[in-house]
Amino acid sequence: MEAYKDSSKSINVRVNDLLKRMTLEEKLAQLCGNLPFNIIRGNKVNIQKLKEIAKDGLGRITQFSLVGLINKTDIVHLSNEIQKFFIEETRLGIPVVFQSESLVGYPGKGGTIFPSMMNLAATWNETLANKMALIIGQEVKSVGISSVMSPVLDVSRDPRWGRTYETFGEDPYLITQMGINYIRGIQSNNVSAIAKHFLGYAETQGGLNLAAERLNSRELYEVFATPFEAAINEADVDGIMGSYSEINGLPVGANPKIGRKLLRDILGFKGMFTSDGAAIWKMYNYYKIAASYDEAGLIALKAGIDTEIPVGSAFKNLKKYVKNGRLSEKLVDESVKRVLWLKFKRGLFEHPYVSESNKVYLTDFEKQNLNKKISDESIVLFKE
Repeated sequence: MEAYKDSSKSINVRVNDLLKRMTLEEKLAQLCGNLPFNIIRGNKVNIQKLKEIAKDGLGRITQFSLVGLINKTDIVHLSNEIQKFFIEETRLGIPVVFQSESLVGYPGKGGTIFPSMMNLAATWNETLANKMALIIGQEVKSVGISSVMSPVLDVSRDPRWGRTYETFGEDPYLITQMGINYIRGIQSNNVSAIAKHFLGYAETQGGLNLAAERLNSRELYEVFATPFEAAINEADVDGIMGSYSEINGLPVGANPKIGRKLLRDILGFKGMFTSDGAAIWKMYNYYKIAASYDEAGLIALKAGIDTEIPVGSAFKNLKKYVKNGRLSEKLVDESVKRVLWLKFKRGLFEHPYVSESNKVYLTDFEKQNLNKKISDESIVLFKE
């Protein structure tokens, strides 16, 4: 038996064994995502399309909740049919990760949707954050999702910013405690949490999304990085997402001082650092710091970004930069190891399929009681 298939081996041994068996194309595929509507039509999996876009494997199918407005049985069937392709039809049988947002619940038929993060923060009750995340983790796991792009750990001090409701507010300590408990709740279900947005995303000029940040390095670390540092050291968060915004004229995804020096060397993060959706495309099309979309992918990987979502159109083309010497394959290997590590950690190689007899997922009276408790405790009265 190959070492990577042997569950008695350590994750390090399994990762290294699998990595040495992979072609460069297979490595790059693990750094890429894709969207469910590219392979699902009319609630049916297009196997031929899968063969076209994922013959070398795939890291993740993101925004998997887009298929969620159908009953659980159908979702589970789709998840298992897609996963079967990766296990049986790709050379190395590396499972794919199904990923969704799921900030306040799984937005599928029968899923429990909780109040906003701002409501949760207003309770000042971190136990409720943990209980809510436990339920979210159970429900997403029951349909095959093993990674959620939450929680939002942005310190949001400007209410003009349109995404403030997604945050825990403006107090770094409160955000930290809510974030730690939320992450623990999600990950206790063997689901990876991806904390976002690193870094300072809510502190943009004029309260505008995608605008520039004017932050000095001390404030960036002591205020905005604090919740992420706690998520890393106290909650062992699996993933972190880079923000769209730019600091000192450079997008976060292109800035090694943020993605390598601060995140890796100072904060000690060992997990997966992913782009936000289409962030690498924006580096080319919006910020115009690269001559091409592919070159934006090169800049991002060298700056510390491990994976490109939702579709890895730039990262899948990094082979040419390895071949011409502009990109070291060792850097590619570092990112691939982080992706594979999480797949082993979350047991996808041993348990790639979803149990169709699993009764979890539909909301119930107990879950709705927690929903109401969060709503009630979030009410704040002001006294003159």
